[in-house]
Amino acid sequence: TPGSPWPPELSDDLDYEMDSNLTIGILLTDHVVPKLIEKHGDQDEFYEYIFNKVDPSINLKVYDVVIDEYPNDIDECDGYIITGSKLSTYDDVDWIKTLEEYIRTLDASKKNLLGVCFGHQLIAQALGGKVEKAKVGWTLGVQPYDFLSKFPWVKNHNESVRLIHSHQDQVTELPDKAELIAKNDRVPVAMFRVGDHIMSMQGHPEFSEDYANDVANLRKEILGEKVFNRASQSLMKKDSDRLEVTQWWVDFFKQV
Repeated sequence: TPGSPWPPELSDDLDYEMDSNLTIGILLTDHVVPKLIEKHGDQDEFYEYIFNKVDPSINLKVYDVVIDEYPNDIDECDGYIITGSKLSTYDDVDWIKTLEEYIRTLDASKKNLLGVCFGHQLIAQALGGKVEKAKVGWTLGVQPYDFLSKFPWVKNHNESVRLIHSHQDQVTELPDKAELIAKNDRVPVAMFRVGDHIMSMQGHPEFSEDYANDVANLRKEILGEKVFNRASQSLMKKDSDRLEVTQWWVDFFKQV
């Protein structure tokens, strides 16, 4: 329907057929900057890579929500991922407000939803939490976590996982119904969950260290030499646990 990203009721004449395998919808909120696309590909390709590495049976469908591409029905996919974005959740932009409302629709339906970076922040904001520019400034590079709890659907919960971060905004207040899973010294809300249907994290399993380093290079003047060098050194070790946490995602979407 023109002007409406999803219909209010289920449709009997949906133009798709559900595959016997799991289908995950990528709600794409940004693209890789043109000068890095040739080397690294676009954001949707990042997700294709990690899921193919961990569980190639999973099907991905991409919806560019920035231009109001949404599923015809929420059951078009078994669950959804909201990606990272260069924008802030509190920017006065129509597509962000539309996506917030969609988050509340998915939450009310207990549809599996996973947030990454901007997606993590927007889920918190949409459900009553708060997102602000971090007083500590940019958080970049590979970050460790302190786990306060565990995602109950994860089969092998390693508490020493490390993920790539690249952000200056962060969740400062969780929604009332959310449970804090992990934090660190710079990021007070690094991971959280809502019931068994929402999984959310500030880090980027979909990022390679090389890509994150190239992004940091583009921001070198803004970041300053000290912040850039610290981030770059952590990324050069290439020791993020990106595929291990992608397996957490698979456990989440496949939970019975």
